[in-house]
Amino acid sequence: MYRLLVLYIFLLVSCTTTNRALSYTVQTKPVYKIDPEPQKIILLNTCNFATKKIRDKKEELFISLTDSLMLWASGKITDKTGIRTQVLTGYTDLAGNTDSTVLAQLKEYNASHAIILYSFNVFFNQTHVDVVKNLDGKKDRTAYYDIVADIDYSFYSIAGLLKNKTILKKRFHSSRSVISGLLAVGPNVVAQRKDARDIMLENGQDFLNYFFPGEAGRTRIIFTGKGFEAVNAALARNNYDAALTENLRFIDDSNKEKAAKACYNCAVLFDRKGQPGEAKTYLQQSLSLFNLREARSMLNDFEE
Repeated sequence: MYRLLVLYIFLLVSCTTTNRALSYTVQTKPVYKIDPEPQKIILLNTCNFATKKIRDKKEELFISLTDSLMLWASGKITDKTGIRTQVLTGYTDLAGNTDSTVLAQLKEYNASHAIILYSFNVFFNQTHVDVVKNLDGKKDRTAYYDIVADIDYSFYSIAGLLKNKTILKKRFHSSRSVISGLLAVGPNVVAQRKDARDIMLENGQDFLNYFFPGEAGRTRIIFTGKGFEAVNAALARNNYDAALTENLRFIDDSNKEKAAKACYNCAVLFDRKGQPGEAKTYLQQSLSLFNLREARSMLNDFEE
């Protein structure tokens, strides 16, 4: 969804000279509070790819990817929180996947919590086929594909199951011609292992964001057209402080729409600086002046 939003914004920017797209990363707060706080978390994988009847190279890839995901998540958790983690690489047989078998693992590794991968798949999904009729009457068909990561996680404490989460992450990947009368063969996930790893890590970040301080990508419109030329010049130099200063000059402008756009621009720049409180204040000020669509949409993100 985020990638589609980025594509929409850049298409919008390309059709107008009054906007510029600004992409950045913001820090997020966890959705759920873990009480008591974990002392040590083990991460393990119960997906036995040897029983999935998939080709050898794909099996090897998925074993490598699940290990990479757990090691990456372990590092993220420790970096963000200081909580100790331990990764059990490879396949872990929980003998029925009952609460008691998970508790046995926690006791064995002297851990208070466990993150478990219960199912894992990365694949390509054909979303649609465009058909174009040529002048000679023949038809050209183009198939479009998303890359998808579908992963089931469970989060346990010594008291039992805390949450099950299925995270489905997808984004556009590529297109290719379809031979007339035949279905197009989609991209090969083994050959596209870098893209498979990227979408997997995006999926993992979405999961971690539920329980730990995390991060999320943002792409916002900045008004840089008539009256905001100095803002555009500052952004072209990557001087965001100067861009903020230029916008602050117009927040009390007699033209309410211009003042609202300046306040909104300030909100985006404060959000990028990691100051969400200031960003929300300027968004509210913007909307008090003019019903600006961009400010309304951004404020919705703050209130989710």
